Amino acid sequence: MANYIKIPLAINPPRSFVVGALNGTATGGGTVAGSGASAAQTLGGGSGSGATATVTKGGDATIATATITIVNIGEGYKVGDVVTIPILSSGGATTWTAEISYTILAADLVTSEGSSTNEYYLFDVDTLLAIDYKYGALDNMILWTNETRFVTGANIVSTSQISLGFDDTPALNDGVAGQDLSEAIIKAIESPNSVPTVEWSDGLELLTITPA
Repeated sequence: MANYIKIPLAINPPRSFVVGALNGTATGGGTVAGSGASAAQTLGGGSGSGATATVTKGGDATIATATITIVNIGEGYKVGDVVTIPILSSGGATTWTAEISYTILAADLVTSEGSSTNEYYLFDVDTLLAIDYKYGALDNMILWTNETRFVTGANIVSTSQISLGFDDTPALNDGVAGQDLSEAIIKAIESPNSVPTVEWSDGLELLTITPA
């Protein structure tokens, strides 16, 4: 009989932008003129800080057709935040005569799978072989598991992995994450079918869970 724990995903956590063009449509801006990308401007407002973006005039003199491109990704921004770019009325390849406003979309930020309808991942602790770590764009914890499949008249046991992708600010603390996960696993073993929930500590935010 399977014995599970709930691994919670962060729901709309504060996180970084993705470098590249924003996916939505900005408002404001007044009259947009010139050609080419402006110098990078600091984004104001919202939950985060540190992000900068350039503005490139589009097909007409409105901000709706312009391209806003993230240069520095910053940290701490959330879906639904309204960020602003101050007036740049002279001295740039592209200029605009009024403050620009933009509402952040999920596609503008580092991927997070958590939502009100996807709050956690159900993990069978009886399949766990080992916990490992690797690092990349996100800080990752790897759960090595065994999987039993019925193939041509026999049960075949194979090894697979599940990657837990944490926000990299604050950086993943291996010991803390491992302890949080282990505590829930111990509770599940001591009380079968209780389905305890992992309680992430030290500011950890789990963004993605990817079976491989």
